[in-house]
Amino acid sequence: MTNMSSEGPVRRRAGATLADVARAARVSTATVSRALNTPDLLTKETLGRVHAAIAETGYIPSLTTGTVITNRSRLIAIMAPPTPLELFDTTVRAAVAALDDGGYQTLLGIYERNATREKIVTQILSRRPGGLILIGLPMSPDVRALLVESNLPIVETWETPITPIDMVAGISHHDIGIEVGNFLLRKGYQRPMIFSTDSSRGHIRRYGISRVLMEAGRPEPRSIDHTLPGTIGEGRRSFARIWEAGERPDVIVCSSDWLAQGILIEASVRGVRVPEDVAVVGFGDFDFARELEPSLTSVRIDGAEMGRQAATLMLQALSRSQRERAKAPRVDIGFTLVERRST
Repeated sequence: MTNMSSEGPVRRRAGATLADVARAARVSTATVSRALNTPDLLTKETLGRVHAAIAETGYIPSLTTGTVITNRSRLIAIMAPPTPLELFDTTVRAAVAALDDGGYQTLLGIYERNATREKIVTQILSRRPGGLILIGLPMSPDVRALLVESNLPIVETWETPITPIDMVAGISHHDIGIEVGNFLLRKGYQRPMIFSTDSSRGHIRRYGISRVLMEAGRPEPRSIDHTLPGTIGEGRRSFARIWEAGERPDVIVCSSDWLAQGILIEASVRGVRVPEDVAVVGFGDFDFARELEPSLTSVRIDGAEMGRQAATLMLQALSRSQRERAKAPRVDIGFTLVERRST
């Protein structure tokens, strides 16, 4: 969008400044500052012009007061979902430690799943970070546009998107699904079921599993969705429902170790033997997985290495020019399927 002023066109662009807003609104920078800080001092007409110019230029007001905003902020923002700490904690901790060693401070933003993510991203950008590390951020077109327009170094983690915004240090959930599907075939399971979560990552793994089984001539396995990240209680209740309904899968693949633990608890209460009557596969390989009875087969992700790689990519990007950053690197951390006594 272009707006003509006496000084020429004003275009929406990354990193719009106070001066850009002033030019679009045909006012002084002092007037723009008053509109943001003391709006009662301005007329409604002037205030409306300033707000329209802010929307047009994409300017994000800084919430950092009393400091000079520069192009070399020493603050890196990390955005993570409000899931139990075990899932992403090692990634966050490793990234924070590596960034601290590199001389950068970190700001951790937790986004609620039902909140307006565009608003949360705007609030983070208003702190003028030097870069962003995203942990499993669901990406609407509006959120993606905000991030692209920020022109900041960005590292996406915990997945490997087909069209990333910038850099990636993650894992391929499709490859995980393929590996788990082949594992089920090697073990000879005939009636698999999937306890998934209502997330893109869980659905991608489910697709990979189903693809392998169907290409081998097996029917598509039944799948039950659970609220992210999938809790012990949900695992218990879902297993109770299918067992009481007479369904008899010979293996259940879960999108989290918590769902899998819930199955093991409910199976024990009902006298259902694992793995003789039903086998169980988890995801995450948390510390408790090897301590369960029986010990849990699970997909292990090196979250700490993912955090270190994300921080390394960020530090490298911050040391390069925009032109040098044109080819954004992608790092696939990989995974390990750890077989134990639950299968």
